[in-house]
Order: sequence, then C-alpha cells, then structure tokens
Amino acid sequence: MIKYDAIVIGAGAAGILAAATAAQKGAKVLLLDRNARMARKVMITGKGRCNVTNRCTAESFLQNVCSNPKFLLGPISRFSPKETMDLFEGLGVPLKTERGDRVFPVSDKAVDIVDALVRHAGYSGVIFQQERVLSLIIEEGCVKGVRCESEKVFYSDRIVVATGGKSYPLTGSSGDGYDLAAQAGHKIVAPRA
Repeated sequence: MIKYDAIVIGAGAAGILAAATAAQKGAKVLLLDRNARMARKVMITGKGRCNVTNRCTAESFLQNVCSNPKFLLGPISRFSPKETMDLFEGLGVPLKTERGDRVFPVSDKAVDIVDALVRHAGYSGVIFQQERVLSLIIEEGCVKGVRCESEKVFYSDRIVVATGGKSYPLTGSSGDGYDLAAQAGHKIVAPRA
C-alpha cells in the first residue's frame, strides 16, 4: 500500500497550486483529476486568452465583487493580485495589462498559463494520475483515502478537494466535489446561477 502525505482532487489552477505548494514543502503529493489534460477550464477563460487577474489592490478587488465580497477577504488578503502576477511571471509567463486593468499573458494564449502550472507541479514533484474520485474512505470520523471509478484506492490522511463547482460539466466541473464534501459531513448549499 502506497500512502501519500496529501492527495489533491482536481487539477484546475487551485488544485495544481495546492499540490505544488505542498510538494515544495517536502510532502509526497498525488494529484488526481478525471481529465487527461489538466486545467481544462483555464483553457477557455478570457475567450481562450486567460484573464489571469486584475492589476489592482486587494481592497479594490473586493469593492468590485458583486455579492458577498467578505467570502473572498481571507484568500485575497493572503494572495493578492500582485502576488498572482509575480507567480506567473516567475514561472516564465510574461503578462500585460489591458483596458479595465485586466491582466493576460503577453501571448494571448491560455495554454501558456496552463503549461506553466503543469510544469510547476512537475518540477515540484507532484505525481499526477488521471482518475475520477467517487468516494472518500472515512474511518472513525477521519479521512484515510479515496476510492476511484477505476476501483483504485489511494491512501492519505490529508485530502484537498479542489474540484471546482458545477459550472461546465464538459470541462470536468460536474459537481463531484459537492458529493465528496457531503461524505465528509459538510453541509451543502444547493448551487445556483
């Protein structure tokens, strides 16, 4: 039985960065995603150009969030738009700012962002496998691993669910994370547009 220090479910931008960050800190990390190609939703953002962030302060970012900006207060104060830009430029993706302070890769290609994320995870030591996670293994109230559609089982006491929402099933955003969170005892609020 192989046991990982952490398993990340979902290879979008958040999952890839979570996995890479843990691996850089010395963890043996397994990143699972149902798609063969990571970060599929990133590929279609900004009409295929990938609007990475906006060139603004965290405060002005929150002022432009239409509903419940307090929900984003913690994350945006810990990782600002400037830090996002620094990250991608540090990963070798030059950025530009356009009208409305929107930030894009100079190449106007979302694939450059995706490739940088995937390289970053690989260089950090993240192990990637194409698997759809169906259930969590929970014993005595503690997560111990995951069961996959292929019937494979992977073990870890630390599971990060980064599957995204239910916005675009063709990219893999089919709502699997809601089921996994419910299995762990989280209360799920029905998603709405």
